[in-house]
Amino acid sequence: MKHEWLARWESGQTGWHEAGGNSALRKFWPRLPAGNRVLVPLCGKTPDLLWLAKQGLDVTGVELSEIAARAFFVESGIPFETKTHGNLLCIRGVDQAVTIVCGDYFQFSDKPFDALYDRAALVALPPELRPDYVEHTRSLLKPGAAQLLITLEYDQVKANGPPFSVLHDEMSEYWPELRRAGDMSALGNMPPKFMEAGIDDFVEAVWLTDEKQD
Repeated sequence: MKHEWLARWESGQTGWHEAGGNSALRKFWPRLPAGNRVLVPLCGKTPDLLWLAKQGLDVTGVELSEIAARAFFVESGIPFETKTHGNLLCIRGVDQAVTIVCGDYFQFSDKPFDALYDRAALVALPPELRPDYVEHTRSLLKPGAAQLLITLEYDQVKANGPPFSVLHDEMSEYWPELRRAGDMSALGNMPPKFMEAGIDDFVEAVWLTDEKQD
């Protein structure tokens, strides 16, 4: 799985990347106090990191591919500096509160975060890894942390992930405290392999906490 992910970035096979950012994030993200720390697992080079930082938040993404992490800063025009974060490489913006930690997410640790944004992490993982991902992610959050997760739903008989389809019952098992706030067709952002397989119903579901609890 790791080697496949790294190979995709090396070869530019990044059909899941949303160059314009995610519309559901902008619609549903809660208003949080300035300086709150937000965790973005498996962040790639998403411009959502910069959008969150511009809301006054301190954003930390975790990404396996150093190519993707460096590309985020270069393409966003953000000067950056590097240092180590434990055994992992840490790239931080000089004039923007965005950090990307490069390496295995399951080896990442930090003080608890105030909020979580997950658009591409849970759906990137096969079923056998998802429970471990949920457990590790929970360990990185403060009690009552604000959370916004985006999942995909489609016919995996026609095509398989990643990104994978994660249905309602599975999400409710992982995060019973989250509510499904809405869903929308994501056909316009569907990776090419799904188009080629004839997928004609590709839904993006939004899950979130009602509000941040103190």
